[in-house]
Amino acid sequence: MTLAGPRHADPAQWTERQPPARRPRRSLGSKILGWFGELLITLGVLGLLFIVWELWWTGIEAEADRQDSLEEFYADMSAQPQAAEADDAEPAGFEACYTLEDGTDIGCADHMRSQTGPGDIMGTVYAPRLGEQWAAPIRHGTSSEQIDRGGVGHYTETQWPDEAGNFALAGHRNTNASMLGNQDDLQSGDPIYVVSYDGIYVYEVRERHVVDPSQGEVLAPVPNDPGGEAEVGVLTFTTCHPMYSNRERLIHHAEIVDFVPVGGAAPEDLVHHQPVADMFDAGGAD
Repeated sequence: MTLAGPRHADPAQWTERQPPARRPRRSLGSKILGWFGELLITLGVLGLLFIVWELWWTGIEAEADRQDSLEEFYADMSAQPQAAEADDAEPAGFEACYTLEDGTDIGCADHMRSQTGPGDIMGTVYAPRLGEQWAAPIRHGTSSEQIDRGGVGHYTETQWPDEAGNFALAGHRNTNASMLGNQDDLQSGDPIYVVSYDGIYVYEVRERHVVDPSQGEVLAPVPNDPGGEAEVGVLTFTTCHPMYSNRERLIHHAEIVDFVPVGGAAPEDLVHHQPVADMFDAGGAD
């Protein structure tokens, strides 16, 4: 006996083959909505990739640039004539450009003033409240060429540390190593140090406020008093506010309180930074 093939199967089991069901045609409006949805998904993915690039990758590049800049700055500093005097732990002689009310002489910033080229590093700013290892190279100018490189930029229209007036610095809060990402942690009385080949300019935080980007009076020689006559040196930090927005600007003002010439006693906050200890008397710190 052989098994019956399909032709010999029970007719009752035969079924008529049905043509495949036809899919309804999509309307033009439905197609447009579909294309639009796919476009939004694509734009969303691209936007996410851009955010990752801006917040993460630019930070990696800027941090590498920051480290290279600090090494270059201190390598060149050790070759300066003043370095030999620092080895003897004796303060280098310096010319005072002006004097505070308490009699403290503020040394001239001749070397800083000479470092205004696009790739020059004027000095390094330290703010211990922002981190034990926090240190930002200072460049002259506030364009991307200066502040995208893991540091802060000097507003070229503002003053210098060796004169009464406003030494104003700008930095990123969310990108390019986010040098001022924690600026809002600064508190009244916190020290800020500007280290240069000329010496260390010591400031203390006095004021914090938030302004619109158009309120340029915060950069005046006497901050918020454009017509006032400056009598003391001020350091100003400016960065975007709030986090992940540039709608406003976060401002901190600090007042100069001291100057340490090369070879003088390094502030205690800085003695763990070896390059600073090499240029100043780490053993003589308070």
